[in-house]
Amino acid sequence: MTRKRCDFINNNLPVKNTNAKLKELDYMRVIACIGVIIIHISATGVTDYIKGSLPYIITVIINRSMQFVVPFFIFLSGVTSFHTSDSKEFNYFLFMKKKLEKVFIPYFIWCFIYYSANLIWVGSYDFNIISFLKGVLSGGLSYHLYFVIIIMQLYILGPLFYFVLKRVKNKIPLLIISAIFTAIFIATLKFKFANRIFLKYMFFYMLGIYVSMEYRKYTSRLKKYRSLIILIYIAFDIMYIASYYYNRKYYPLIWFLYCTASIFFYNYIGLILGERSDAYYSFINLFSQSSYYIYLMHPIVLSFIIKYTAYIGIKSTSQRLMIFTIVVFPVSVISSLLYTVVKKKVGKHLRGKKIPQI
Repeated sequence: MTRKRCDFINNNLPVKNTNAKLKELDYMRVIACIGVIIIHISATGVTDYIKGSLPYIITVIINRSMQFVVPFFIFLSGVTSFHTSDSKEFNYFLFMKKKLEKVFIPYFIWCFIYYSANLIWVGSYDFNIISFLKGVLSGGLSYHLYFVIIIMQLYILGPLFYFVLKRVKNKIPLLIISAIFTAIFIATLKFKFANRIFLKYMFFYMLGIYVSMEYRKYTSRLKKYRSLIILIYIAFDIMYIASYYYNRKYYPLIWFLYCTASIFFYNYIGLILGERSDAYYSFINLFSQSSYYIYLMHPIVLSFIIKYTAYIGIKSTSQRLMIFTIVVFPVSVISSLLYTVVKKKVGKHLRGKKIPQI
């Protein structure tokens, strides 16, 4: 193996040095997590309210205004994957091992839970291993699990993106090129599993990697141009909602621009919250650590309450939305927070045990 190959795989990928905890990332993750739940709850209103009615319009505004969350999570993953100390060597295999442990193993467990729940709900108990594995690999065992398929592809390719960005002096043109290609793929990839292909999301991950390298410069620009960022975000949010409502053919492109504007806008909001809300940070940090578990479990809670409200005969869309909200949020969030607390305490206890010497 040549020295250059060894350098890439094992140790010569220096990362932006920062020992300060980026509190804004936790606030941003909480915002995105809440946004995911809102999307899935409000989807009932989008489908069941009469189109053109005031409740429909309000629900569409709420639902569409949260549609930035998948690119936002991908952006955050790009930042956090490479925002480490300069003194640490980058090891690709260790990087992937950690991602498999933290992302794929919980995903696999929840795939089994969703598959089993679907068998129970349809009155079947015949477990088909081939069907199950296909669902795991495609992210098809629940409507929200496709995100994990996307992010695992980006984790595999992320070090290559980092390698390229690190060695390009002027990174902005490279980001623009990746944005153009991402927009093209969004507009042109139309096959069944197109929304699971990394090509439609690579710009957002590369933007996150760029931020991990140029953090101070990037955040100073966010603050300097905050008024422009807010105006652009509002403009694209309105355009995106309108393009969805009127079913315009340029809807995918507007979605891309809206998501990009949303990343800058909510990043700025996260910065402000991180600077001014220290009293609440311990809870926000715990919520942030629990966000992946909240994401994984909330659809099964929502599916249960949807079936229950149908069983007891609640037909009012507004009543169902209210019940969904007051059940799904507390159950998903509190359960995940408790799991995170217990997991941390158990982990701390196990680490504290001394291994006896032989």
